[in-house]
Amino acid sequence: MRRLLCTAVVLATLVAGGCGIPDESDVTIVDDGPSIGVSVPGVEDPPVQPRREDNDEPKALVANYLQAAAGDPETAADRARAFLAPDKAARFPDGGDIKVVRETEASLHSPGEAGVTIKIQVVGTLKANGVLEPAAPSDPKAYELRVGQVAGRSGQFILDAPQMLMMTDQTLQAYYSQRTIYWWNTANTGLVPDVRYMPLSVPSVQQPTTVLSWLTGAPAPWLDDAVNPLPQGSQAAANVPAISNDTLQISLNAQALPQGSDPGALDRLRRQLQWSMRPLVTSAVEIKIGHDDPVRTENGVYLDSNAAYRLADVPERFALYNGTIHRLKESPHETDPVPVIKPAANKNITTAALSSSSTRAYAAVVTGTGDARRLRVAQAPLGEQADLQQVGGALKGDLGVPVWAQTPDGDDPAAAIGLITMDGQIYSFDATGAAARRVGWQNPPGTVTGLSVAPDGHRVVLVSGGRLYRAVLNTSGDDITLSDPERVWPPDLATVTAVAWNSESSLAVAGMRTNNRYAVLDVTVDGTLATTRLNDIGAERVTYLTAYPSTPTNPERLASEWYVAGRDAWDVLSEPVKVQADQLVDVTPQPGVNPAAPFFLD
Repeated sequence: MRRLLCTAVVLATLVAGGCGIPDESDVTIVDDGPSIGVSVPGVEDPPVQPRREDNDEPKALVANYLQAAAGDPETAADRARAFLAPDKAARFPDGGDIKVVRETEASLHSPGEAGVTIKIQVVGTLKANGVLEPAAPSDPKAYELRVGQVAGRSGQFILDAPQMLMMTDQTLQAYYSQRTIYWWNTANTGLVPDVRYMPLSVPSVQQPTTVLSWLTGAPAPWLDDAVNPLPQGSQAAANVPAISNDTLQISLNAQALPQGSDPGALDRLRRQLQWSMRPLVTSAVEIKIGHDDPVRTENGVYLDSNAAYRLADVPERFALYNGTIHRLKESPHETDPVPVIKPAANKNITTAALSSSSTRAYAAVVTGTGDARRLRVAQAPLGEQADLQQVGGALKGDLGVPVWAQTPDGDDPAAAIGLITMDGQIYSFDATGAAARRVGWQNPPGTVTGLSVAPDGHRVVLVSGGRLYRAVLNTSGDDITLSDPERVWPPDLATVTAVAWNSESSLAVAGMRTNNRYAVLDVTVDGTLATTRLNDIGAERVTYLTAYPSTPTNPERLASEWYVAGRDAWDVLSEPVKVQADQLVDVTPQPGVNPAAPFFLD
C-alpha cells in the first residue's frame, strides 16, 4: 500500500559511539556552531489576546476569560487569575494543563444580573508538551460564572468560576498551530506522526527548540504501543541555533545515542529530526552528541522514512459495477488492467481493496452474498497478476470492507497485514490465504462498523455504536493487537457513521447532525477541530467513506474523498457529485445498476 514501511537503512560506516552514517550521504566532522535561535518559515503572527480591562460587559468578559489560558503553558494559570477576583485568584490551581471545552449552547445573561451561564463539554486536555488528550465520555454541563466589581479595583472581575484552567476549542483554533513530530515505529522501519499544538505566541526563533524538547520527552500516550521514544535520559544540550550555511544544528546529551547503539541509530535520529523540524528545511544537518564532534550530513535522504510522503499526487480510482472492479476514466493508468486480479476472477465482488509496495501489488476482495460471503486475497510482482486465494478460518457472512494496513517491500506475502470486520469484530489476514486471526484488544468499544488505517500503518480510527475512536495497531509480537480505544469527539455530529484518514494528521468523518441530516467533515485526529467539506447531503445514512490522503509535503492539495449513501456513490467536491456508470472504463450502462463501493489504489 502507499502505507508501506520503508526498509531499514543498512549503514556501512561507524563513527563515535557506534553511530552509523549511510553511504548515500556526504558526512564531515565540524566545529561547534552559534547558539542563537532559528526562525521557522511560514509561522503565523499570534492574534492579540484580550485582557480583563478590555471589556466590562459580562458575556464578553466571560468569553475573554475562556481565551486567557491560551499561550505559554508556564504562565497560563497567571493569565486566567488576572480575570478573577483576588480571593478566587489566590485559590486558583497552578499547572499548565488546560481543559479544552466545547460550548454546546450559546452563553446566557440577563441584563442587570451578575450571572453568565455557559454550557460546556470537556473534549480534551491540552498538556504542557502540546499533546491534546481526548477526554473521557461526559455529558455537557452548565456553569454559572458571576461577574461584578471588587472594592478598590476598577473594572469588572469574575467573582466565581470553575476551579479549572480551561479554554474553548475555538480558542485552540485561533491561538495555536498544529505541528507534527515523528517517532520510529517499534521495528524502526518507518516514522509515525504525533500531532502537537504550538502556541502562536512562541516566537518563531524558539519553535525549533520547543520541538526538540517534545522529542526528548515522551510520545503522546495513545501511541505508546506503536513507537520508540528516544533513549531514556535524552535531553537537548543547547537551544537550536540560527541557520548558518543552510545547516540545521542539533545538540543532544550523550544519553540520546548510548554506547553500543546499533549502526543505524544516528541516521534514524537525523531523519526523525528533519521530519519533525518541518517546515524548517535545510540542505545539511549537524548533530552533536555529548562531547563528540558534530557529525554533518549533506543532502541526506530522509523524506521516504515517512510513508505519507510516498502518496501519489493523483490517485488511481476504482469502483465496482455489477460485481466487477473497473477503473475510472481520467484516472492515472486508466487503460491498464486492474492490478493483481486476473480478468476471469474479477466477478461477484462486493467490496475490494488494492494496495502496493515498491515491488508488489496486493488485492483483497469480498465475494458472494449473505452467508456465502468470503474474503479472497492475491499478490504479485508489480505489473503481474495472480489467482485469488480464499482466506482460511471462520471468515464468512457479515464481512466489512477489507483494508491493507501494511504492505512492506520484499517478496514475503505473509508480511502483509490486512484488516476486516466480521460480525463487528476485527480480524487480521495476510496475502497468502492463511487463516485470519481475531485482533486482540482489552477494552473493545463494541460492534465495529467501520475502520481506517493511517498511511503509517499503525494508527487506526474506527466507528462503533455511532461513536468515533482511535487506537494503534501493534504488529511487533506474535499476535496482532490494538491498544485500548480512545473516544474522540468531532464537533456538530450526533452520530458518526463512517471515517477515513484524509491526511497524516486528520480524518474525513461522515455523520448525522441533530437535525437528522448528514454531513462530511474534515476533523483533527484528536476530534477537537473541524472544517465542513459537505454541509448537508440529505437524510440518507452514509454507510461508507473512503479517502486518499494529502501528502505532508503538499498539504494544500485536498484529499480525494468518496462516500456511499443508499445505493449511490458520491464524489466529495465543493458539492456532492454522483458517480455515474459512464465514468467507468469498459462499462456499458445498464438500467438500475449503479457504481458501488469506490476505492483508491493504496
